[in-house]
Amino acid sequence: MNLRELRAAVASYAVRTEEELPLALLITLAESKFAGSIRHRLAERQVEIPVAKGARSFPLPADFREARSIKIAGRPLTLASIDSLDGSPGCTDRYAIVGNAVHLHSAPAEALSVALTYYARMPALTEAAPTNWLLTAFPDVYLYAVLVESAIWDQNTDAQARYAALLGVALGNLAADHTRSAYSGSTLRVIRP
Repeated sequence: MNLRELRAAVASYAVRTEEELPLALLITLAESKFAGSIRHRLAERQVEIPVAKGARSFPLPADFREARSIKIAGRPLTLASIDSLDGSPGCTDRYAIVGNAVHLHSAPAEALSVALTYYARMPALTEAAPTNWLLTAFPDVYLYAVLVESAIWDQNTDAQARYAALLGVALGNLAADHTRSAYSGSTLRVIRP
């Protein structure tokens, strides 16, 4: 599904023409509500971030939403309180996220590269980018979320409740797919260094 098909489907379900609905607004409102709560393996990104010698912090990617793993030279760093990062010399083994930056426990003695695996913010649908991973893989999430917004706009509480229930099922299927696919093939084990 793409943006044009989503608009047509919403209008069809709402029994209105596309011109009768503020579709751009309804899609934006739907995205703002579910984008912050969705975690799925298809939203994961991996990047290598260079950190200069002596730099105790580095910026996060613009689309960063939540860290999955931060490593230096294959060694995972431990999330810590910002107050515990005292800057004492030694091993850079702890970090804290403050605003849009990662702060390290100590400044590195030499330039290094940080491997960051994270959940990226879902890209919004636009005319220039008429699809994203969620609309491609789970079009029902978009459809029901926009229909909930349409029912709110139309002040139709029965339709709102009906579409909210369907959205709940679609979001549950999305979460189950993430759990099933992210850990398929083996049992998850925690290995301590």
